[in-house]
This record gives sequence, C-alpha cells and structure tokens, in this order.
Amino acid sequence: MLGLAAFGAIVSLLNRDKTFFLLAALLVTSLRIAGFNFGWDLKWIGWTLDATFVPIAKNLTLLLHLVLTLALFQELFGRRLQTDRALFLFPFLYTIYGLTAAVSSFLPAHASIALIWVLGIATTVTIFFFLVKTLRRDVSTVAIWYAMSWFVTGLGMFGEIVNALGYQHPLTKVMNSQVAAVSSAVLAGIALAAKLQLERTARLSAQRSAISALQRFRENYNAMPVGIFSMRLDGTIIEHNPSFGELFKDSGRHHSKTGENWVDLTSRQALTAIEESTTANRMMDTELAIERPDGKRRWLHTRAVRKVDRYEGWIEDITARKDAEGQLKFLVDHDSLTGLLNRRGFELQLLKAIASSGDRPICLAYVDLDRFKLVNDLFGHAAGDQILRQMATRVREVIKPPHVAARVGGDELVVIMDGLSLGAARSLCEKLRSDLSDRGYQYQDKVFNVTASIGLIRVLDEMRPADALTASDRACREAKASGGAAVVSYDATSTELLNHLDELKLVAGMKERLPVESFFMQLQPIVSLRNPESSLCYEVLIRMRDAANKVVPPGRFIPAAERNGLMTQIDRWVLRSTLEWFDSQPAHRDSVDFCTLNLSGASLNDEKFLQDAIALIRAHPESTRKICFEITESVALYDLKTTRRFVDRVKSFGAMVALDDFGAGYTSFSYLKELPADLVKIDGNFIRDVNLNRENYAITRAVVDLAHELGMGCVAEWAENAAIIKSLIDLRVDYAQGFGICRPLDRERLLAVSSSVTLVQDRETAELITGRSLESGNAERRITIPI
Repeated sequence: MLGLAAFGAIVSLLNRDKTFFLLAALLVTSLRIAGFNFGWDLKWIGWTLDATFVPIAKNLTLLLHLVLTLALFQELFGRRLQTDRALFLFPFLYTIYGLTAAVSSFLPAHASIALIWVLGIATTVTIFFFLVKTLRRDVSTVAIWYAMSWFVTGLGMFGEIVNALGYQHPLTKVMNSQVAAVSSAVLAGIALAAKLQLERTARLSAQRSAISALQRFRENYNAMPVGIFSMRLDGTIIEHNPSFGELFKDSGRHHSKTGENWVDLTSRQALTAIEESTTANRMMDTELAIERPDGKRRWLHTRAVRKVDRYEGWIEDITARKDAEGQLKFLVDHDSLTGLLNRRGFELQLLKAIASSGDRPICLAYVDLDRFKLVNDLFGHAAGDQILRQMATRVREVIKPPHVAARVGGDELVVIMDGLSLGAARSLCEKLRSDLSDRGYQYQDKVFNVTASIGLIRVLDEMRPADALTASDRACREAKASGGAAVVSYDATSTELLNHLDELKLVAGMKERLPVESFFMQLQPIVSLRNPESSLCYEVLIRMRDAANKVVPPGRFIPAAERNGLMTQIDRWVLRSTLEWFDSQPAHRDSVDFCTLNLSGASLNDEKFLQDAIALIRAHPESTRKICFEITESVALYDLKTTRRFVDRVKSFGAMVALDDFGAGYTSFSYLKELPADLVKIDGNFIRDVNLNRENYAITRAVVDLAHELGMGCVAEWAENAAIIKSLIDLRVDYAQGFGICRPLDRERLLAVSSSVTLVQDRETAELITGRSLESGNAERRITIPI
C-alpha cells in the first residue's frame, strides 16, 4: 500500500495532477487508521511511537483522513458540485476541520474522539447526499466505484458493531474498520482510474475533433476564393493558399509563390503601404492599383495584420468590381445609349464652364432632329436607337474638347461651346448641322434622311443651366418652325432672348409672391341679348401686378405660368377667391345669373386640383350655384373620361359648364355631344369677322341653331362693335361679350348694378340691345338658361 501511495505521489509530481496526490495521502491515512485499530501503530515498519503522541497523532490522522476524503470527492465530481449548497457546505466543513485540529490537543481524549466522530458522520452524510444526487443524474463508472468504496466502509462499520455486540462469525473477522479503510481507499483509487479513463476517452475524442477541425480548416484554407498568405517583414512569401498562387500565376510557371517577394508580385508601393498601415493592434484594409503589361490597371483589395516576425492577410482581385463601379459612375453623368453626357452631366459641366469662364464667352446649342418621331413610329425604336448612335458619332467628330455634347431628351442634344464667340459658335453649328443632315443614316438595308435644327444662344452671366437650356430650346423651335434644317441664334440683344429672360424673371416673381400678393381679379360683363335689363352675368379674369406694382398683360404671364406649371395654383386661388367673395356679398350673389371661370388644361388633368375643387364647392353650396366652369375643347378631349366625371360632379352641386372657344377645333360636334354643357361660347375668330365673311356668318348661325336644338345657350365672344352685336341679335345669339360691350372692371363696380346692360359703355350699342329687346317683346322665343 505504501508502494502504491508512493507511485501515486510520483505520478502526481510528473503530471502536476493533485488527484493522484490526494489518493496517495488517502492510502497513507487509511494505513494509519488500520494500524491504530489493530494496535500496530508504526511497529510493523520497525518504528515505536511515544505513547504521549499516540492520541495526538491519531486525532490528526482521523481529521486528515476526513479532509482527504472530502477533497478527493470534490476532485472526482467537482463539475457536478457547482451548486450554491455545495459551494457553502464544503468550505464550511474545511473550516470546522481546521478548528477541530486546533482545539483537539486541549480536549480530553474521549471528547476529541467524540468530536471527530461527529465530524466523520457529518462528512459521510454530506458526501452520501451529493453522491446520491450525482447517481440520479448520471450513473457513471466513477460514481459506481466510489459508491462501492463507501459501501465497503459501511460494511466495516457494521462488522465492528456486530463484534461489539458479541456475535462471532467468520465474516466479522474481515468486516472491520481496518479492512474497510484500506479497501475503501483501494476502491477510491479504482474510481480515480475510471475517471482517468473517462478523461482519456474525452481527450482522445477532443483530439480527433481537433484533427478533423484542422483538416476542415486546411480544406477551407485551400478552397477559399481569396488569396491567404503569410510573409516575412521583408516581403518574402512564407506560405499561401492555392487562390493566392492563382492570383499571381504567370503563364508556364508553377503556381507556388513561396519564397518570392511581395514587391515582385505587386509593387514597392504596395509593400510600403502594408509596412506603414499595419500594426499588431490594427489591421490594414486598402485597395492597391497595379499597372498591367497591357497598360490596363489591376485592382487588389488587401487586408493584413502585423505579427512579431511576419505579416498575415488576405488579398482578392477586385478589378471587375472597380470596372463596374467606373461604369456606374460613368452612367451617372452619361447617356447609356450614345455615351454622351446626360442632363445631370450637362448641368454640372455648364456650371463648371460658367464658374471658370471669367470673360471667356460660353455658348449653348440645342440640337433637335427633324422628323425623327416618324422613323420611330414607322420602323420601331431599334431603328431610332441606331440613328441616335450614328448621330452621336458624328457629333463627336465635330465637337472636340473643350466643347462638350450632351443628350437631354429623346432626339435632343445640347452642345456647350467654351471660349467661342457667337459668330464662331454659329459657324461650328452650321458644320454640325451639315454633318447631321447631309448624310443618310443606315439601318439594316434602309437609309434614312434626317435633318437637324439647331438653336444657339450666348449664355449670359445671370442664367441658370435650366434657363439657358429653355432659351436655346426656344431658338431651336424657331428653327424648326422655319422649315427645319436650319440654325437660329440669339445674341444678347435679340428680342426673343430678352423676352425669354423677362419671362424667367416674371415666373420667379410669380413663385415668390404666389398667389395673393401678385394676383387680383377683374370682371368682364356678359350681356343677355334676350333679356338685357334683367340679367347680370360676367366672366372672372385673372390679372397680375409685378414687383413694381405694375399690371402685367395676361398675354405675358398666363403662357409663362402654363409653361412653368403654375396654372393649377392660380386656378385654385381664383375659384376659392370667387366663392369666398360671393359668400361675403350675398345680395349681389343672389342677383347674378351666372359667373364664368376658366379652367386650364393643367388643372383639369390634375387629380389633386379636382379633389380640391370639389372640396371648395362642397364648402360653398350657395355660391356654387352661380359658377359656370369654362372648358376648352383641346383640354376636354385630352382625357374625356376625366372631364366627363368632373362635369357630372360639379353639375350635381348646381354649377354650370360652358364649352369655351367652340368651333376652333376639328372635333367640336363630337365634343358637343359627349359633354352635357349649359352654354356654348362661340370662338371669337368667327364673331370678329361675322359681317365680313359669309362662311363665318353661316358657321355662327349653324352653331346657334344646333345649341338651341340641344337646349344650350350661346355666348358670342369678341363682340367689338354695334354692327357685330346687331348681327348677333339677328342670329338669335343669347349672350354677347367683348370690348364693344364693356371692358373688364374691378369687382366693386358690379356691386351697384342689377343688370349687365347698364355697364355697356357705347350708347348706340346699349340702345341697340335694349331697343331690340323692347321691340321684340314676346314675338321672339325666349331662351331660358338653366342656372
């Protein structure tokens, strides 16, 4: 047993494992306990212990045995004892052991023995409690052997009790505490061996897992699509995976790059970048550009970290990604079909040219192909695209740096001419027009003859890119209007350019002061030719004042507002203001037969405006019954379904609808059939010459008769004199409007009148209207206009 203990101690020292040391010490204490119980003490090895030290040695041996038993139990089942209860009980027992060892030498022998026996029982109960819990969770071989060691201890104690009671049996001779102590220690050693076997099995399993993981790592390392490498601080490659070799392979050479230098594979700058950017705590992440033998650039993405004597990192080829990024950046400012600048690129280039021009002139040409839409319609977009590519090629042949061309529309180009006077720019435009127009465009087996119209301007200092573009576009439209295949240029004194700049200022003022500060309303009376003295009607006309409080002619600001998308806001303001004014003047409102309002095409085709208009009508029901919305033919036919829906909605609230400029279009009769209108406003071009042109007279009579047959009233516009009004009366027109009757007036002027005829400025015209009415009496059929 001593030899076994010595072996355990040696194993403990060699493996630095305290478990074997605990087992060796437990074997020694078990021998001591057996020696005490048999009366051997140390005589069996030839030593005689002084009798005075026997009790002390015995007490310390028993206490040490308890400590070792508890410590060995913890070592065997330590991971299963990490509970709050165990973490409290075990340190507590060690503390009691220490206190008992300190006081046992001062207690009588029987008292110290009794105390140690109590501690032994407590230790046994504690170990037995946790052992049972362990067995219930996991019946392992370690737990079984350890449980057998305690079973043998129990048998020994049972044999001692039987002997003490006087029962003699051959088994009781071996069932004693001495044999039990030694046997229990041996079984504990077997439990320890079982634990070692389990640990060895687990270690072997871990080793196999580690080897398998290492093998998978190696496979992954070799299969990684990026190059992984290690290199010395001087750039010599130590190790790399196959992808790294593929990345730098040369034709006819082995893929291994071990031993080669980073500088030879990439460049000196690449190694310098790694040296300067990497530390032990910071990983370098950079993109390297390498010039290839073919002159193209190769891009590499590299990440590396510095170790004590080497660099470790990975590298991948990102040339394709860089090329794609370059292509995307190109497409941001360039047209994908022609390769020319797009609108964004054009604006940036023009801003750049203006900012750097100083006193250097900048000209802008707007190029539009004539009859290009016909090619698209007849032969498809593939033919059109081919023509555009050929056109771009011809443009590049003529337009050289520093001049720049851009595509801003379907078949529309602009050319920025940097540093050319207007005369020189015009000469260049003539050459460009000739190159684009004089040669045909080939598509498959067809040749298309397409000409180009060009508008040219000198870009002024105060112009924005959008303003310059619209000005050159206006010049181009003038070139197309003259027959196409021409160049029209505007210099700084051109009336057209000055008018355009004035319009830009006008629109800017409208946007800043829209709508209340800029606009006001006037009313133009509409006189009833049937019941002139009992009818009050008028049309609401929008007027504008500029920043200097001067009235701007409608012919200037209304087209400008239409071209710049402001008419919807203006129409909304006119409708709201008219309804609110009617509500504020109920007496006047009740005396009015109807009040006409014009709706622009932008408003009638704007769903948001239509919703807002219905909301306003619903909020002013009494005033709505006096409103008559004027809709022109071109606007109505653009989206007849939407127009019909709007007409039905407003009429359901009691409003009226008039068909404006009737007869000016080509589909007026169909237009008259589709929309349930209340009034027809005959186009003024027929009325102005009704006495000078037989056709106009006949058309007017036909329109009046048709309107009456359909239950509609007629309003004649542009009634400029008494002769025209007399003809209108003869033609049985219901209402007349024009300067010959009354010019537009401020709203306050109409508050004091009960009929429109009282506002007729020409006495002869007034007498003609009222006299006709009195003479006719009841002889003429009275036309009733629904309100």
